[in-house]
Amino acid sequence: MPVVKKTVALHPIMDGYVRKLQAILIDKGWRATYSTSLNYFVLYHVFDTVYGKKRREELLQAFLEDTRTLSEITKEDIITEYSEQMLRRIREKYIG
Repeated sequence: MPVVKKTVALHPIMDGYVRKLQAILIDKGWRATYSTSLNYFVLYHVFDTVYGKKRREELLQAFLEDTRTLSEITKEDIITEYSEQMLRRIREKYIG
């Protein structure tokens, strides 16, 4: 799965909507990381444009129920976060 976390900059308005969406998904009982919410946000608009409302809802539900994909997204988030933490520690300890 491609990871673009370090190369994507979001406008503060879009970031706010992604965070609101994340809160909504969590309130509805879904395991929603920021990355999952951002993917949902983008897929919503892609599906709406390509398929229309009826098919969009079905496809978004399938996305949220796709535990394999969501686990992969979460795994990539964890790996990226761990790597960033290790780099910070190495810089602090050895570079100063």
